[in-house]
Amino acid sequence: MPNRCGIIHVRGPLPPNRVSHGEVSEWQRGFEARLAPLLAGPGSVPEEEAQRLGRKDPEQELEKFVSANTQELGKDKWLCPLSGKKFKGPEFVRKHIFNKHGDKMGAVRKEVLFFNNFLMDPKRPALPEGAPGPARGGPNAGLSPGGLPYPPQSPQGLMPYGTPRPPMLG
Repeated sequence: MPNRCGIIHVRGPLPPNRVSHGEVSEWQRGFEARLAPLLAGPGSVPEEEAQRLGRKDPEQELEKFVSANTQELGKDKWLCPLSGKKFKGPEFVRKHIFNKHGDKMGAVRKEVLFFNNFLMDPKRPALPEGAPGPARGGPNAGLSPGGLPYPPQSPQGLMPYGTPRPPMLG
């Protein structure tokens, strides 16, 4: 029955299709608990651990890229293999690579950043800690001569007419 303000008052228990405030609060707490690890952000691997794993220095990697793409052809003749241009000195090749091959330099930077981010991720995919080592007798112990876990099979293809097929191994 509506009152003067037009609000309908319900008397008695809530209908069964309604959700109580306690149920909503419980669902919200569970939802926040599941989201908390995702919102907390990744932790980080200690710097000494990252160095041990092989963390790369971006500037060093760029220098390696430049030196790998600077070839000496002869006295006062240097080549940029990326474009095939020839220069009078290695400093000119270096300047050329920085000016004309910035996209390739950006790719090197991106690759180093990706690698370092992978190393710094504490949840990166890794082999299980208790992974068993190779079986006794070497890496191919228990394998057939071809290195496969099953014995070699005879050919099952076309046979001369009248020749019985060898038995199937299974």
